[in-house]
Amino acid sequence: MITDATAVPIEIRFPQDTSLLNQARLNLEEMLLDMAHQLQIKPPRTYKREAKAKWTAFARKPRRWAKETRKQIKVQLQYVRRDLRYIDVLLTHGASLNERQTKRLAVIRELFDQQMFMYENRTHRVPGRIVSLAQPWIRPINRGKAKQRTEFGPKIDASIADGMIDIERFDFKAFNESQDLATTIDHYFDVHGYYPDEILADTLYRTRENRQLCQRLGIRLSGPRLGRKPKKMDAKQRQVDRDAEKRRGKIERGFAFMKGPLGLSLVRTKTVASIAVTIDIAINLANLKMLLRLFNGPILIFVKYKQESILIHYQIHVSGSRNVA
Repeated sequence: MITDATAVPIEIRFPQDTSLLNQARLNLEEMLLDMAHQLQIKPPRTYKREAKAKWTAFARKPRRWAKETRKQIKVQLQYVRRDLRYIDVLLTHGASLNERQTKRLAVIRELFDQQMFMYENRTHRVPGRIVSLAQPWIRPINRGKAKQRTEFGPKIDASIADGMIDIERFDFKAFNESQDLATTIDHYFDVHGYYPDEILADTLYRTRENRQLCQRLGIRLSGPRLGRKPKKMDAKQRQVDRDAEKRRGKIERGFAFMKGPLGLSLVRTKTVASIAVTIDIAINLANLKMLLRLFNGPILIFVKYKQESILIHYQIHVSGSRNVA
């Protein structure tokens, strides 16, 4: 069994504190206008022209210094706080919001609390940070890759057994995949009725607890040992570790195929259900490609029924590009 985790990027605008607060301000101004029409009163003064002028002057700058950004965040927080106060007053006077506006208002309130906390404490980190008002369930996933350190989207923990890819965990929040190894082993036992002889995983999975678990179950967790590398290492053991790392690359090639031709490099769906379905379709197509390769050779079937013999000989041909299922 081979196991590893990867992030699935979602197509969203790169989150910036100033742009998120400006979008929240615009949404609140639309809500206030609708609520004022319901009550047949004059809309409250929101200084939206002044706010738009300040935002435009800031957004058009090619280079934004830290002091200017902090000043713009303070200005936007003041506008949002005033609009939220107006909305609370209009709600007490009998105005109402539809379901979509109610959900957006709850997201904006949480965004305001997070941004106010980060502004007052001079930090850029907060638990459950919102990076999109339209998709508040998306969280930043720190990958530490050279190309892109942070990706925005769900994280999946997958495994390969007998050439078939299966999802072990799907979550929009960042998690440590090494803690899911015990659950992955139990899932393998439920499907096959026995434990795997060997598990191929990267260094993150080879914790002391996981190594002890595999030792109790009689499973070989391939890879280098923990701790500092010895100065003199057995050449045979070094070759065994290299072979294990090469065989572990099978799941990396599976991720590359799903993120390449199958489109998981940038998912453009919006809802949680559609994102999960898109990922599930990509995994099913990757498994289908494996089955097509398995049955690509000639198959000979001999059937004998009531003194009659039938010989069936057929072969499946896969046409087109090799990288397209």
